[in-house]
Amino acid sequence: MSYQNEIKIRYQHFLNFAPTISEFLKKTHEREDLQISFKGNIESDLVTIADKGSEELIVSEIRKAFPNDHILGEEGSNYEGNSQFKWIIDPLDGTVNYSHRIPLYCCCIGLEDLEKKSAVMGIVPMPALGHVYHAMLGEGAFKDKTPIKVTQTKEIKKALLCTGFPYDREEKIEQLMFNLKKFILRSRGVRRTGSAGLDICWVAEGKFDAFWEEDLKPWDMTAAAAILQEAGGKLSTYANNTFHPYVTSLIASNGVLHEKMVEILQEYLDI
Repeated sequence: MSYQNEIKIRYQHFLNFAPTISEFLKKTHEREDLQISFKGNIESDLVTIADKGSEELIVSEIRKAFPNDHILGEEGSNYEGNSQFKWIIDPLDGTVNYSHRIPLYCCCIGLEDLEKKSAVMGIVPMPALGHVYHAMLGEGAFKDKTPIKVTQTKEIKKALLCTGFPYDREEKIEQLMFNLKKFILRSRGVRRTGSAGLDICWVAEGKFDAFWEEDLKPWDMTAAAAILQEAGGKLSTYANNTFHPYVTSLIASNGVLHEKMVEILQEYLDI
């Protein structure tokens, strides 16, 4: 089987499986008791019955359909396979939103090529909004069945940006507020949805022009990164180093604004 077909068979399989995940997350969201608990001692880092249940559904399906693939899941799933592909999963991105009954959440199912260290496929269901964002290498990016593209906004002053804050924000509050202030003053506006996967998909669709955040994990970025790349966008670290799923800082942009985003994010380091 060709390399492209190896990816495509996985892509089609999980596009078909996406409604099952969406239905589970929507139905679980209706429960009175979401069984909320905390990871470590950080009260903003939540986990619910939906996080665990969604990951179990996805991992079970991968193990059944693609047993030779590697798996990395946010809630602890970690399987070593012998293929060149690794599934990187955030079963519920935007758990705080979910626990407060806010509909801005998604599920991120990404596929990494371990040999190339690159994101080659992404499927991001947004159950409460009724959409699935998806892409695979070389085939373009889509919202449901509609092709999506990044904006062509060329100036920060005309750009709508988005960001997120790490869980250990107390330790980095000065840098976070410095960067936020710079972008608020120079752009058309800054939004924070509480879901990095959703944010990056909305850059891919052209709702936002660029996104920045640090201390993200592979499961926060991989699926949406594949979608953004296929939509014509650009990804890098704050220092403009090449993106891979394990970077610790991320700029995701329409490409046109990328150098300016890098320049502004370097200002704090130059103080």
